[in-house]
Amino acid sequence: MTLIITDTNIFFDIISIGALPEFFSLDYEICTTVFVLQEIMHSDQKEAIEVFVRAKELTIFEFDSDEIDEIEDLKTSKTFKGITDKSVLWKSLKMNCPLLTGDKKLRTEAESQGVEVHGTIWVMETLIEKNQIDRTKGIHLLETLKVVNSSLPLDEIDKLIKKYRKEGGA
Repeated sequence: MTLIITDTNIFFDIISIGALPEFFSLDYEICTTVFVLQEIMHSDQKEAIEVFVRAKELTIFEFDSDEIDEIEDLKTSKTFKGITDKSVLWKSLKMNCPLLTGDKKLRTEAESQGVEVHGTIWVMETLIEKNQIDRTKGIHLLETLKVVNSSLPLDEIDKLIKKYRKEGGA
């Protein structure tokens, strides 16, 4: 199974639209870092994630002091405020696996370092294309996503909605 490293904002989007169980049904080993987990502060969001940690469906990578030094020393063309973004980038590079993020700066940096990067829209498209959710539910979730995260490319979401409606979704 392919590993995929997940940044905080992906979890926020997926939780906000109520698609966390579907997200974990994807054919990926979903992983994140301890720093991402620490950014999930709201108790309901934290509990939603913890369910999948306890079920061993979400792998949390922790780091020793040498790895933290490596993360902090990772050369990037962008400046990152905290260690969280660099931790998911570093882990994706080390594991040679895709990164899920909705952070434009992190996406640009990861792509420049040769990391395969996807976002929430890709997650939704994959859920629909792999029949983890039907098109009608997918359209509803995409519509909800537009409301909960207006910083996403709404035109791209609208194109997907239109495509799935043509294919028989409501």
